[in-house]
Amino acid sequence: MRFIQAILAVVGFTALAGAAKHQLIVGTFSTNFLYTVEYDDAAQTLDLVHKTPTNAASSWISLSHDKKNLYGTDWNSEKPSFVSYSVTDAQTIEYQARVFGTGDCLGKKSIFITPSLQPPYAVYGNYFYGNAKCGTVMSVHNNGTLRDVVQTYEYDDVSAVHGVSFSNDSQYLYSADDGGNSIWVHSINPSDGSVEFHSRVDMDDKGSDPRHVVTHPEGQYVYTVLEGTSQVAQFLTNEVHKLYPMKATYPLISIGEKASDYWADEVALSANNKYLWASNRAHDAGRKGYITAIEVQDGGYLGEQYFLSETTNSGGFANAVAPSPFDDAIVALTDNSTGFIEVWKMEDDKTGVKVIAHLDIEDGGGCCANAVWYS
Repeated sequence: MRFIQAILAVVGFTALAGAAKHQLIVGTFSTNFLYTVEYDDAAQTLDLVHKTPTNAASSWISLSHDKKNLYGTDWNSEKPSFVSYSVTDAQTIEYQARVFGTGDCLGKKSIFITPSLQPPYAVYGNYFYGNAKCGTVMSVHNNGTLRDVVQTYEYDDVSAVHGVSFSNDSQYLYSADDGGNSIWVHSINPSDGSVEFHSRVDMDDKGSDPRHVVTHPEGQYVYTVLEGTSQVAQFLTNEVHKLYPMKATYPLISIGEKASDYWADEVALSANNKYLWASNRAHDAGRKGYITAIEVQDGGYLGEQYFLSETTNSGGFANAVAPSPFDDAIVALTDNSTGFIEVWKMEDDKTGVKVIAHLDIEDGGGCCANAVWYS
């Protein structure tokens, strides 16, 4: 009996040792706060551990390569701009700088921001609504704080780029042009991060509207979520980074449903690139969105779509998935229709997915935009 108890104690200790608490930072659409949320592996709970007042409502946030800086857009700014914060830890986030876009084609809002993971760690910003045909390249100080505008470059008159990604060697920038129904490729100057037009590929179907884009780390495949047709598509790249669309696509709505009732949102690779996670939002608050995971085969080619499951709510402006850095089967998902963040986990047999933790964040309708895992 004592032997069995000892074995159970060792097993329990091992399980606890493997468990951990992980922090996420959550942005908002219209309220000036950043929220730090803690996910407990063992208890499968989410808790709000800190609320940071800010001078910007960041509908999109991104961490620097070393997690010492957080960059954000500003949904409320009269003139489109981007902000940066120093990050000591997930609960110690301090405002450092704001950089305003330049030029006359900046749209009405800053909509997306992401930093390069390679020196000189330039930061790339995009705009939406109105005349949004520009992109902005920003430099940083030695400590990673935003410094100033290096370059303002143009896409097309009808463009509205909502997300960008880097090639696996960080030499090229891929831009998902929601307004122009295309994906752009720019080469990156390694000295200052500035870009130069390389090529552009139009979607086969009118109204596909690529929203976000992500690159497989081996560099041969690029994936995008098509907001207009509620699909995930993949592209093959060649040695000069020209994109070739693949015929196969993956649905983000059930059979018989209309793509016009939805506006697909996000696509992202899991921690070890085993799965490609994607999500969809519903226009009607009374309708639910969708979440899915797709097999990523060796080299990056997409295989089986494991499931297509309804989300808790419509998602509002969000329903953005954020794969965890510690488990391929776990993702965070943010909702703006009522304001919450959830953690979802794929079933062991990959036939479904379920919510394992939920946290409501009531702040007057701003939360929740996207989330980033700090740990």
